[in-house]
Amino acid sequence: MKRKDPATKNQKILAVFLAFTMLLSACMVYFSGDSNKNSNDDPSSGNGEENLIISFSQIPGKQVNHKFNSVADGLKMSPEGVISATYVDLQKTTGTPFEKILGNVKTMDTLYGADVTKRYGAGYADGSGFELHQIPEQKILMPWGTIPHNDYYLLARTNNTHDVWNVVGSPVILGPRQTIVDVIDVLGGNATSTTEYNSLLSQANPEGSIYQEVITKTNFTDIPADQIYTEIKKLDDGSYRQTSLYLNLESEFTERIQTLQANSTERGVTYNVTTSGDITKLTITSDFGSLLNETQLLSE
Repeated sequence: MKRKDPATKNQKILAVFLAFTMLLSACMVYFSGDSNKNSNDDPSSGNGEENLIISFSQIPGKQVNHKFNSVADGLKMSPEGVISATYVDLQKTTGTPFEKILGNVKTMDTLYGADVTKRYGAGYADGSGFELHQIPEQKILMPWGTIPHNDYYLLARTNNTHDVWNVVGSPVILGPRQTIVDVIDVLGGNATSTTEYNSLLSQANPEGSIYQEVITKTNFTDIPADQIYTEIKKLDDGSYRQTSLYLNLESEFTERIQTLQANSTERGVTYNVTTSGDITKLTITSDFGSLLNETQLLSE
């Protein structure tokens, strides 16, 4: 029987492995929020001159200033109700297989005219969402216009064709106008941030991760636990380690883990499974292709 080309097989598994990330990223960049605006809400006119880049210091008002090194940091800036969130360190994807799916620091250059080194996206049950981007160069393409809100300035990213706005700082906020206003309210202490994942994140060790995600079981998500946290790291020897934390893991999935763990060494994969209260921790370590294959086996 003809064997599948390893590269083709790995690409297929990678697509399954990171399908959630791809969908979230697509939704976050091309927001589907209502772009119809009341005439009183139109931004003040900007020149919208193509490729004109300005520094953050040229933008009036307050700027975001918040720690941004993990998905947990992103959640602390996110209004309540996040059902899924991802965090990617784009500095760590370069030269790895993840670069093709997650991108690199140049991926958002057409939007900003600058490198984005870290990226976070949060999604809500109503289909809304927003992103956070770290831009070390502190510069951005000239917006089409501005609208003030609580001493911050929202920057229009399109000429009234889509409801997509920025607020600059560390990190930069990208999203629909109302969602950005909600984030600003969290930053100002006038609204509550998402705390739903605190029990899982208290057991996470995200330092050095390329990718992190959290997700909650809803009518739209088919996961084997009430909540899942996942992180991926590249180790010094070139192998990869995926750590997943499950809140109230389903018994059927527990059995599947045990079955695959029993002969995992035959597939070149190392398992480590521990349980503390209602949280199960699963760590899988292997080379890139084998790790992706194992993820596929777990999801079948």
